[in-house]
Amino acid sequence: MATLLYIITEGTQGGPFELTDGTHILGSAEGATILVPDSTISAQHGQFDVGNGQIVYQDLGSQNGSFVSEQPIAQAQPVALSANHILQAGSIHFQLVDDPNAVESMKRETAVISNTPKAIEPSDFGSADPSASPFEARKSGWVKIYIIVITVIGIIAIGALVMLLL
Repeated sequence: MATLLYIITEGTQGGPFELTDGTHILGSAEGATILVPDSTISAQHGQFDVGNGQIVYQDLGSQNGSFVSEQPIAQAQPVALSANHILQAGSIHFQLVDDPNAVESMKRETAVISNTPKAIEPSDFGSADPSASPFEARKSGWVKIYIIVITVIGIIAIGALVMLLL
């Protein structure tokens, strides 16, 4: 029985793909023998060479890389695989399986993380109530001081005038 390649990333459709003797191209474009239409998989992402009871995988210079057991694979570096190995191409996880009954328990969920920060909206700052401004309280304090200073100067000026007239 040939080894099967299953997609185990939740929500991703495709497969299982039978890895028979020969060369199989994993990619997202027409012409790939293992076609997975996903934006994180390159048109020709990787290559499986199957024969003599061995499965060898190599990354074909993909943009998002390939990983076996979460270890990166260098471009054009052949890696021998066997049943139960987990291969990641882009953000999609695959598992090589000899027993198709064991697949459902191996489904994985892949989180997509965005590096784009959320834009700050004016509503994020709360109410635009002018009485909530810290500058209003400060301004009203200066007005009081100004009035007191003017009043004191006025009283002194009147007192000085009265003294001059006497």
